[in-house]
Amino acid sequence: MKVGDLVRNKNSESGELGLFIGMRTFKHNAPSNPNAKDYTCAEVMWFSTPPPRGEVVSTIQTNLIEVINEVA
Repeated sequence: MKVGDLVRNKNSESGELGLFIGMRTFKHNAPSNPNAKDYTCAEVMWFSTPPPRGEVVSTIQTNLIEVINEVA
């Protein structure tokens, strides 16, 4: 996946489309769980549905999206 790729949400009944913005890593910082790992996911700007809290870009697990049209 490259920045600018058109992606589809595989978990959406309507086949929601969006623009892949990049990857985001949430760093582990919980002292109560020293074995926890960092979590990396995709950031997508969805075309048809505003995110739940009004953000322009939202995160999604990478296995829940697929590339529809790659940027050259």
